[in-house]
Amino acid sequence: MAAPTFPKKPETRIALGEDLILLALDVRQAEAIFSAVDANREHLRVWLPWVDSSRSPADTLRFLQEMEAKREAGVTVAYGLWTGAADLAGIIGMHNISLTNRNLQIGYWVAKQQERRGLISRACEAMLRVAFDSLGMERVEIRCAAGNHRSAAVPERLGFQFEGILRRSAKLHGDFVDMRVYSILLAEYRQRSGSA
Repeated sequence: MAAPTFPKKPETRIALGEDLILLALDVRQAEAIFSAVDANREHLRVWLPWVDSSRSPADTLRFLQEMEAKREAGVTVAYGLWTGAADLAGIIGMHNISLTNRNLQIGYWVAKQQERRGLISRACEAMLRVAFDSLGMERVEIRCAAGNHRSAAVPERLGFQFEGILRRSAKLHGDFVDMRVYSILLAEYRQRSGSA
């Protein structure tokens, strides 16, 4: 039996105004992405365990090759957030995509100097449009460490429902942390956006 395929291929370029564009992750972006991670290493590693294993552009290249393979397999769709100045502001992606169960998780990070500009909220709005309108999802989740209040503010701002705590469900710097789970369903998204 063949694996389900996307009902509509996700866009590779999404313009969100003059100051923000989402571009599908691509191996040609390895240097720029590594530079952004390296410049924000201390900021990012507080909540993201993968930062410590990203030590060179070659590590980033391997990550991007993995993302391209996962996109082809239909389990991940990820984008770089590029500002009008052609700087990488962060990354956002839809992961653990289940076309059978019609659900996925959104994950994101933003550079320290780009915080408090609403870039992640705008990018999440775009991901919701792709998830519900293009990919035919029924449910979208955002999970974040219980202490990561800035990350939690995004789903709260966008009308997600807080579902609860997954106790000690993720490992961060050698210890287990609780994860907050937020979700939004297709009907809730439609009602919130006023679409049929």
